[in-house]
Amino acid sequence: MATKKVDRRIQRTRKLLQDALITLILEKGYDKITVQDIIDEANVGRSTFYAHYLDKDDLMAGSMEPLRAELHQHLIGADNDHEQEAAIASLALFRHTKEQYHLYKAMIGGRGIDIVVKAINDALLEHAQTHFEQVERDGRQLAVPVPVVTTFLASTLQTLLRWWLDNDMPYSPERMNEMFLQLVMGGIDSVVQDSFEVSKRTIYRDLDALS
Repeated sequence: MATKKVDRRIQRTRKLLQDALITLILEKGYDKITVQDIIDEANVGRSTFYAHYLDKDDLMAGSMEPLRAELHQHLIGADNDHEQEAAIASLALFRHTKEQYHLYKAMIGGRGIDIVVKAINDALLEHAQTHFEQVERDGRQLAVPVPVVTTFLASTLQTLLRWWLDNDMPYSPERMNEMFLQLVMGGIDSVVQDSFEVSKRTIYRDLDALS
């Protein structure tokens, strides 16, 4: 029981610091914020801040943790008919970006947006890799190695999200997701192959080589 109380206290403190950071970003921009600004806004001590985070960059990265949880829920809730789309989780990311539009827009041109982009990229890589590794465990094979597939997806989606944000979101999250899937799903479907089909093609190739 005591552990749960400590956990809740930690969560409350981190939430205070994250909320303070977001408030300050909207007020003055990420690059101008100091740790002193954050602890003043959150009304906590300096030692409390450093008990949870190394610096404001670490705090910014920690603020992206809810996105990881959202991507995970998106994956485990997917049905078989949409499993590859679930692996990309692009709609969740487009919607998340729209919800945080004013925050991300306030960081454009500064170091803060680079931290956000890296956090999104890392979350997407982890999410997609978990899915495609499960695909292989289920007996299917990928025509392209998992790290190549996931890196391609993450970098492509990250670039498109950045373009969408830079251009003031000219399309809805749903439309952006639709266009993104049109561009990538053909390639993703083509690399996820049934193991029987892979074996059959391998046999045919070996027979051709012997003839």
